Amino acid sequence: MNTSVLSGLSALNHKLFYMVNGVRLPLLDQAMILGTHLGDFSNLVWIVTAALVLLLAHRFAPASAAIRWLPPRNTVVACLALLLVAYVAAACMVTALKVGLHMPRPAAALPAGSVHVLVAPESPFSFPSGHATFAMLVASVFWPYCRSWGRIFLAVFVPWVGWSRISVGAHFPVDVITGYFCGAISVWLGMRVLALCSRRRWQAERLSLAVNRNMKK
Repeated sequence: MNTSVLSGLSALNHKLFYMVNGVRLPLLDQAMILGTHLGDFSNLVWIVTAALVLLLAHRFAPASAAIRWLPPRNTVVACLALLLVAYVAAACMVTALKVGLHMPRPAAALPAGSVHVLVAPESPFSFPSGHATFAMLVASVFWPYCRSWGRIFLAVFVPWVGWSRISVGAHFPVDVITGYFCGAISVWLGMRVLALCSRRRWQAERLSLAVNRNMKK
């Protein structure tokens, strides 16, 4: 790619960062800090815990009236399996890019004192945004199964997390956009892996049935 084009894109990236990071209001800062915490990869623990609680409810109280309002057991299992596989893919992808490219955080890449940092970064590497990756991953997994109110939340959640990462001084816009792509790609890879496993299991079951029939003859 032409050097002047790269320079122009870099300048645009920095300009957009300053436009977001430069807006400082007490309530907005608190909302951005909350958005950053919501997009943390560690929140997988709470999502998995909630899924396990739902499975236990289906297991031990199948006749309860409240069960009718909960997602079907098969839906919970499908979401949980996809979430875990996609999470592993996303963690590997983000870690490889961060360690491999060594892109610095805004506070290290831009002039001293020009960046407002509200949350201490987890690592010195910026590209891509793990929080944006996680937000898109969660939204992509649960979107097909959500009702309208759930989709409204996810539609707000994804840009909220991404915007917050710029606002708190942790990432450039390009980091966030790339993180969104990483999250979506991870879910796609997870779907492919689960589909392959399901196909192999189906083939194994057919083979087992065929062997059993032959043995009974």
